[in-house]
Amino acid sequence: MKKPIYLSLFLSIFLLSLSAQAQQVDLQGVSIGPSSPTPIAINQIQTVQVVIKNNGPGAIPATQALFTATIDPVILRFDTPLNFTDPSGLFTLTSSNASTLQVANNGGPLPGNAATGYIISFNVRGNATGTGNLNLTSTLSLTSTVSDNNGNNQSAAGSIVVTSALPVSLVSFTAQAQENRTVKLDWITSLETNNKGFLVERSKDLKGFEKVGEVSEVAANSNAQKHYQLIDQTPYSGTSYYRLTQIDLNGKTSSFPAVSVVLRDDAYGVYPNPVLKDQRFTLRLDEPETAVVKFLSADGRQLPLQKTGVQSGNLLLRTQNNLSAGVYIVTVEERGQTRQHRIVVE
Repeated sequence: MKKPIYLSLFLSIFLLSLSAQAQQVDLQGVSIGPSSPTPIAINQIQTVQVVIKNNGPGAIPATQALFTATIDPVILRFDTPLNFTDPSGLFTLTSSNASTLQVANNGGPLPGNAATGYIISFNVRGNATGTGNLNLTSTLSLTSTVSDNNGNNQSAAGSIVVTSALPVSLVSFTAQAQENRTVKLDWITSLETNNKGFLVERSKDLKGFEKVGEVSEVAANSNAQKHYQLIDQTPYSGTSYYRLTQIDLNGKTSSFPAVSVVLRDDAYGVYPNPVLKDQRFTLRLDEPETAVVKFLSADGRQLPLQKTGVQSGNLLLRTQNNLSAGVYIVTVEERGQTRQHRIVVE
């Protein structure tokens, strides 16, 4: 039912002076969707992603308030539930209402020289027809000196166009891993007009999707709440995504935001932890051959890390023999997510 769009939110690069060392922070917001902008409808959900990167040479300590997002309350509203997600675990939603939300970084420093960023996502919903604005405002620590090359511009703005209501109103769409290693897809609608059926697809990276199945036993028109279910008998292992698409009688399609599910026997992370220096340890992840793995000191410096092999789908690693005892950070970039793990080296 959702027609995703691209929403480009551009925020100027900030030079943040911390401990007498210049830092650069990129704060960008994009929505998930095709390259050609498409309006959403009343009560339709739009998922917005905010990507945060530190391009400076050193780590930026955790700040109390990182950014505030506001929307036009007449045209748009933050969805309930908001579905705020942060795979890295660094950021926390501190407050939200229909038109404003605030996010803080309470989970640790942002490593420097970041090639990719940490992704935060949340949902907005069409409230009335028109063009609704979405604004991001930086609220970095008040004890820091914030400046940039563009007149101290600390905000970004974008817009979402809302049209009339869609032919199908979706109440919910969920994906749940089952004990028999299948994935159960459930969705509920409250209104259907000229509905031909539904298509469910899956993806590892939110880029390429493949068909899971279709549901065609529907009433073309209904104003009652209806429940649907589909079982994926051969799901991907690890983290994957499912997308629901509604098909009209005339062949027109509307897609909803993808939902994620994790199908694993063990949790992501480092084992054992603590780690003995110059000893091999295991990093549990989905893509041992292609994942981008970085080993960082507490102040954000990237350190050497030796890959020694792959075992049972996990990556075997070894630290330097001259490494000092202390707390370190391992970052993993794979399947459209960035995860961060803290390890103790003894």
